[in-house]
Amino acid sequence: MKNIFIQYTLLLSFMFGLLSSGHALAQSSRSGCSLISLPKGSVEGRLSNGLRYIILPNALPRHSVEVRMVMNVGSLQEEDDQRGSAHFLEHCAFIGTKHFPKRALVDYFEGQGMKFGRDINAFTGFDRTIYWLSLPYYSDLREVLDTTFLALRDWLCDIDFDNERVKKERGVIVEELRGYQQNDDFYSLKMGHNRYAERIPLGTEQDINSIDGNRLKAFYKRWYVPSHATVLIVGQVSVTEVIEKLSRTLGTIPSDNTGKSLTKFPMCYAKGASWMEIEDSVRHEDKLELIIPHTTCVRRTLQDAVEKQRRRMLVQCLSERFAADSIRCNVSDDWYLADNDHFVLSFRGTSTADLEHQLSAASAECHRLLRFGVPHDELQQLIGTRLVHLIPDTTQHLSANICDDFVDYITAGDRTLWKPDEVEWVRQQVAMTTGKQLQQVMKGLLKHLSRNRLYAYTYVNNSSETARLTAERADYAWRIGEKRPLTPYVFRMKEQLSEPRFIVPLCLAQPAVFTPDSIESRQKWADLGAEEVVLKNGLRLILRPTIDEDSTISLVAIGRGGTADLSLPMQLKLHDAVGYVDMGGLSKVQNDTLLSVMTQDELSMTVGVDAFWHQLLASAPAGKSTELFNLVYQKMCSPGINRKDFEETVTAEIENLGKETILDKLLAHDTDRLMASTIDSLVGNSVDNSRRHLTKSVLGTLDIDTLTTYYKRLFADPSRLTVILTGNFPIADVLPKAVATFAQMNVQPSPLPLNNTPFHIGKEMVKKGFEGGNDHQTLVNYIFVGNYTPSLQNSLCMKLIRDVLQDRVLKVLRERENLVYSPYVDLYYNGIPQQKYHFMITVSMKDENLQRVERLLKDIIAQLKASPISTSELGKMKRSFLVTKEKILNDKAPTEWKTALMTLVKNGESLCDFDRYAACLNDITPEKLQKMINEMIVWSQRYVVYKTQMK
Repeated sequence: MKNIFIQYTLLLSFMFGLLSSGHALAQSSRSGCSLISLPKGSVEGRLSNGLRYIILPNALPRHSVEVRMVMNVGSLQEEDDQRGSAHFLEHCAFIGTKHFPKRALVDYFEGQGMKFGRDINAFTGFDRTIYWLSLPYYSDLREVLDTTFLALRDWLCDIDFDNERVKKERGVIVEELRGYQQNDDFYSLKMGHNRYAERIPLGTEQDINSIDGNRLKAFYKRWYVPSHATVLIVGQVSVTEVIEKLSRTLGTIPSDNTGKSLTKFPMCYAKGASWMEIEDSVRHEDKLELIIPHTTCVRRTLQDAVEKQRRRMLVQCLSERFAADSIRCNVSDDWYLADNDHFVLSFRGTSTADLEHQLSAASAECHRLLRFGVPHDELQQLIGTRLVHLIPDTTQHLSANICDDFVDYITAGDRTLWKPDEVEWVRQQVAMTTGKQLQQVMKGLLKHLSRNRLYAYTYVNNSSETARLTAERADYAWRIGEKRPLTPYVFRMKEQLSEPRFIVPLCLAQPAVFTPDSIESRQKWADLGAEEVVLKNGLRLILRPTIDEDSTISLVAIGRGGTADLSLPMQLKLHDAVGYVDMGGLSKVQNDTLLSVMTQDELSMTVGVDAFWHQLLASAPAGKSTELFNLVYQKMCSPGINRKDFEETVTAEIENLGKETILDKLLAHDTDRLMASTIDSLVGNSVDNSRRHLTKSVLGTLDIDTLTTYYKRLFADPSRLTVILTGNFPIADVLPKAVATFAQMNVQPSPLPLNNTPFHIGKEMVKKGFEGGNDHQTLVNYIFVGNYTPSLQNSLCMKLIRDVLQDRVLKVLRERENLVYSPYVDLYYNGIPQQKYHFMITVSMKDENLQRVERLLKDIIAQLKASPISTSELGKMKRSFLVTKEKILNDKAPTEWKTALMTLVKNGESLCDFDRYAACLNDITPEKLQKMINEMIVWSQRYVVYKTQMK
């Protein structure tokens, strides 16, 4: 028996030795040429006709399957007479195909509970067109996938180009173009002079109006072929079944035999310096960006990943050297477009001379690095920083996020580094980085700079300035830096002192004693994955564990009571009470100690108050739940008082009262901000008017003790408090600690008075205009305000009304009349205490179409009032609600759950009803909806707030 045991042990040792040597062999066989692995479980292949597919089974979220069709074709491939066709073609895909005539495709998918614009959409760029569908996961997914692949087939080879429909769609795309904004004052500079600048995906208005069915068809026939398409499926699917369906549906499309390959167009710029300047009348400083375009490093192989890390090391090296030399320069190196990265040195200065000085200093530092390299200690610190961030990513990702990564892989070849052994190989190479290798990166950038460079200059108009900066002066300043006498860089190692471990104060570290009899009631909501506990002191706890890589607890304590509950004299007497008291920290812990402990234990906390509610937000690692709950308890019940900071802050506020800041100047001339403020005042959002009555004498009478007393009465009343916990935490450990801590709170003997009077809605029509329209465009907000009885079902009814209005506005104003591009309908409601709602229809149109649009809107509302919508249409919208809820409130959405639960509390909606969400929804009938439309949408009582070009 003993011999058998020895032989067995030797055999195991031999097997483990083989495994270990095999792993070492696999590691040693890796090289920089090895491709980075695709996500685990990915299946990539091609059908016989050349169509490429990538399939990845993924279980998160549980209720959806993501489908994309990526065409490696965009506006760059357009001929001169086809400009705008690639994007126009994307629109045509939704207005008629062989198997889905007219709007049938959108109708079918919306019938599954999807939403056009969110779950059904497309995008056109310079080098790609992406069609995407987010399918809800049903038991009949097989049938939905069959129809989905039929839609993809139609998009690829059977789009209908009806000339009349194409002509009508021109108006929609022109309106889309009018609303298109680059949000970059230097866009034309960064684009350069090349095909990218000449082929903006939307085209010009002239391009759009010249497009007809024949031009679209020519572009379509040439480029929409299987070899240019990739179908991407991520979600709860069977790989074998998906491949079979793809082969049966899309595999029968004939392959392209014309041999027309895609042309690659590089980004290119004029030689030398390109200059662009704009004036900024608000800022106090000039800004100069020196942009060096250079070839991007696409992360295909392991060596590419190493090169990416070394470029980041160079950026970090220059950033730290600039900071040490007091050079006000931010450094970045990011992908811009196509095959191009932009290495950017961004300077700020008080004058032209200041900018020139900083430019010279930055140049000198770059050339110092090029000449002398990087000292050993500095290099090791740079390597260490990179290794801290270079770790395997083995977390489970949402299917939609995985799709985004795959699109980058399909269009550019970029791969995400995640696999542990590949990450380890890259780490080893990064750890062996030499100063010479960083010098080579710097040398390459300076070589690109000598070839072409872009200057983006923002200047403040200052009459005392003798001369503004020019490209010639900037170049000269850079050359001055090159010629400076250089000595090796003296690196000062950051002191690696072991940070002192602060002892957590007893009031935060000592757990409260849990007693079961402090619980009044407890209920679990299995479908929601939530649990509700009500304590005998009235405090309500709601827990919804979620997936979070950081294992973080997120806490919200929210209670009724705010500034609008106070009379005007009391608002002034208690001005900014929560802010002033917050400065005092905790009464039992010194502020310096508290800050150190919170930093050490990764605790965060903030308090706030609005018109009707007060709240505290906090978070901590799951292992620090005791400290988190004690911190929150102390902050609500025992806030500290910092008299010195209070007096200094009040003094500063008195001195600054009435002074106009730069932000004030901006807001005073911001039309959108002025419109929003007007709307807020009309619908009851501006209920605290105390600031307009604030005077220096009022500020001078503020008393920190009075403010603290009010604060404690506000936050320490458990009978009005709900504590919400979301995040990745063990509920069996966290719940008893939370109960024990918050059960210590006592009901206030004299609770603060509350103003629970619903907001009074005016019945008169209001119309107010602002100057600010452009290009003969008028933007109008039509607002319908009223009161409602808070409940989940009534909230759902209002959301259904919003979606009905959105559907009608789109169908009439965009699809039938082609007057607007993206009209939208918003709904806002406040259940407790104001019991108010407002719908807002926002439309942007040509000035001459204003009266016509108003007539059409009035007709839409009249029709909805006169006749209930069909049962089938209502059913489709209900399915959309269910799909949306399951999609947004998934197991990896702690923030979304926190927001949803806060919304329930503030609107007086119960968890019981939320658990019965589907039943509440299904109880809503077309007649009930029609009744509420008649009550809530009154054309003669509308508010109209608009902006246009004033005459």
